[in-house]
Amino acid sequence: MSEDKKRTKQSGLASLHRPNSSWRTGIKYGQSILQVIGVLWVVATLTFGLMQLTNDDVVDQVFSRQQSLSIEAQAEKRAELGLTAPIWLQYGRWLWGVLQGDFGQSMVTGEAVSSLLWSKLPATLLLMGAAVGVTLLIAVPTGLWTAHQKGRIGDKLVRSLTLFGNTMPNFFTALLLLYVVALKLNWLPVIARHNEPTALILPTITLVWSMSAKYIQQIRALALDELSKPYITGLRTSGLSWYMIYSRYILRAIAGPIVALVSLSCGSLLGGVTIVETIFMWDGVGKMAFDAITARDYPVLQAYVLWLAALYILLNWSADFWQTKLNRHYAKEPDHEI
Repeated sequence: MSEDKKRTKQSGLASLHRPNSSWRTGIKYGQSILQVIGVLWVVATLTFGLMQLTNDDVVDQVFSRQQSLSIEAQAEKRAELGLTAPIWLQYGRWLWGVLQGDFGQSMVTGEAVSSLLWSKLPATLLLMGAAVGVTLLIAVPTGLWTAHQKGRIGDKLVRSLTLFGNTMPNFFTALLLLYVVALKLNWLPVIARHNEPTALILPTITLVWSMSAKYIQQIRALALDELSKPYITGLRTSGLSWYMIYSRYILRAIAGPIVALVSLSCGSLLGGVTIVETIFMWDGVGKMAFDAITARDYPVLQAYVLWLAALYILLNWSADFWQTKLNRHYAKEPDHEI
């Protein structure tokens, strides 16, 4: 009995000296949060600094042109907007407001920046969701088909089209569609009216054209890598059809990388959608940012960049999490190898 007590005591002492996994997890997450805060601070500071390098401001770009203000009136307007204060004081006020969740007010409309951002966000999310959804519907079966047709005419034709799609910038595709489909053929409206469903078609096609090209190439490469593994030969020897192999094994194996690809592309899409929304007059966050740039509406633009950076970091975390989870789930499945 005394020996059992002695062992229990020794195990208790060993557990005290053993590193606590919860503490290590907490430290890890704490370091990640500090890194995110540091990145966001750098982004915010750089954005604010770059805004101060311009030779004009919102008074020159908006109020003077609309109201033909005199020099004295322009000076009064700048003082009213706080543009005459020292740069360090403007930065301090803005940063203190951000830390309190207040991104300020638009210098053009006077509306709260947070409210303006939230009012424009649904239109951008709708456009992004439509573009990503259609892209997956096109790219996943096409990428798997080209992998199966490797080296054949169909594969070479699709690869040529994807190369062409990658070389075409979104603004060129948008202008081409606008000229042919809307102006010449008059099939669809040129300008979106209150985000009508028909107005969603052309900007979606513009984004899908370039995204599909990248997705097809990535999915083809992932599928070819999986097809080269020995267990695929075993599956074919056992008499399993190609349809079952692709639907039951290949898709499961590449699900993690596809989720990561979607998450990362959504981050880049938020920045790239600006030109597309502006060309098609789609009233989303991207067009709001473009209007803020042309009007030198500093609070709106600074909030947009900061929000974009935070969302991109969140999407990166999400991509890592889901890719790791799906890969672990696939590795635990007993039937993915022969």
